[in-house]
Amino acid sequence: MKLIRFTTADSQNPFFGVVIQDQAVPFSVLENKSGKSFVLLANSRSYLASLPDSERAAKELLAWGEQHLGELGNGERFPLDAVRLLEPVEVAALFDFGLTPRHLKSSIETNMKYEKDDPQIVALLQAFTKVVLAPKPKPPAGQPEPLAFYKSNMNAIVGDGEIVPWPAYTSYLDIEPELAVVYGNEKQPVAGFCIFNDVSARDVQATEFIGGFCLTKDMAKGNQLGPYLVTADEVGDPYNLKVTVVVNGQVKYQGSTSEISHKAEDVFAWLGFMAPIKSGSVMGFGTIPDCTGCDHDDFIDPGAEIEITMEKLGTLRCRFAKPTGKLLPSRWPVREPLQKYHG
Repeated sequence: MKLIRFTTADSQNPFFGVVIQDQAVPFSVLENKSGKSFVLLANSRSYLASLPDSERAAKELLAWGEQHLGELGNGERFPLDAVRLLEPVEVAALFDFGLTPRHLKSSIETNMKYEKDDPQIVALLQAFTKVVLAPKPKPPAGQPEPLAFYKSNMNAIVGDGEIVPWPAYTSYLDIEPELAVVYGNEKQPVAGFCIFNDVSARDVQATEFIGGFCLTKDMAKGNQLGPYLVTADEVGDPYNLKVTVVVNGQVKYQGSTSEISHKAEDVFAWLGFMAPIKSGSVMGFGTIPDCTGCDHDDFIDPGAEIEITMEKLGTLRCRFAKPTGKLLPSRWPVREPLQKYHG
């Protein structure tokens, strides 16, 4: 089941609904037409807090909708390509974990290439490598395994098909395709999975390894989630999904979720050890290796149309806007497509 939040050309008030074939259908319409009412499906907050009962109710309405889709008219069902898909749930908190070691290694190597003449940054990157990539000691009895994460900018969360503004402080804007899990509640912790695109400014990242990835990660529209919340039964094994990145119609990067080192249960255990996890919390597992410019030192240019596809989870689309003015000096060599913005 693919759950969605969306707006239409006629209504900017978000609908909570489900995908049926190639149509976006609000649960409110399915309830009205079927004669079945479920208060648990009023919005994504009540859905997540009421699992597993809400999932059963949603699947009951989905089954009715699949049989009666042709009976729904204009204003009751909407072609997916005609709606704006928002982030699939109302996000309570957004955490990003670093559970893909090979991407971390590649990212550090690319940073080292461009930061080699700054001894302080080199020392910092070497220390980061030692701490993050070294084997971890066994945690004390009664404590879950510690897993490194950072807290993402809640003001920068968007859904599918967004235009991401190019920040004036970077010449190396990058995507970061990730698998994300959405937390339901104690009865059903895994509500489902979606794609997370953690947009990153690479040429300022090395200076922020201490103090937090602010410029690197917290830009406008830099946390993209979607296009759907796919329930676990439809995903199957989330840790064995193919990932493809298409830029301007051409395949640019490919990878797999199989290199994620830990599972959702490990993430929940560590976060829950510190504080209760709220329904609607979203956790990214880490960037899929080989699926970023930083992995290959081969970056995406301004104006590019980007499609991130994960098997079973759909395609999350965005476009990198062209800079609207002159860019600030970069710590790294200015790439040819960016030269005109530095003149």
